[in-house]
Amino acid sequence: MSAADEWVRGYARQSQADFETFLKLQSRSDVPACHHLLFLQMACEKLAKAHLIHQGGDPAAFQTSHAYTAKTLDIVIRYELTIRGFKPRQAAAILSHTKRMAQEIELLAPAVKRAGQRPDNCEYPWEDNNGQVHVPLDWSFIPSALLFEPAGRTLLKLIPAAIDRLLH
Repeated sequence: MSAADEWVRGYARQSQADFETFLKLQSRSDVPACHHLLFLQMACEKLAKAHLIHQGGDPAAFQTSHAYTAKTLDIVIRYELTIRGFKPRQAAAILSHTKRMAQEIELLAPAVKRAGQRPDNCEYPWEDNNGQVHVPLDWSFIPSALLFEPAGRTLLKLIPAAIDRLLH
């Protein structure tokens, strides 16, 4: 298998491309929110994997699961807040928001369903407990609203900073 630093760089580069696509789509009102969020979910997942490999994780262990964002994004953002000198109270508010956002972002992946309790995802139609089929195009996703809160906007600035740190 390739060296871990190659995997870190590979995941970080792809995360950067996904995040840049998310930002481009954010400015387009003719693109459904589910498509914007799909690229955010993919960017955060790859950022989490790059971080974990950078910290000594085995690259092979990260090839099959999508469930890394909820457990890792706040760790990545905590580091970014620390190196940027955020005051503890401000950092705590951002981290609290980040934890909630990370859980919601992870749920955007169709493979992550929280034991069948949250089948909504930004890629495929799903059926609810009443037998009604829902389509991502028509769904209002929680991260859409959370991104516009002040801590959400800060998070969107720290994600590319974290990606850049892993690339250099």
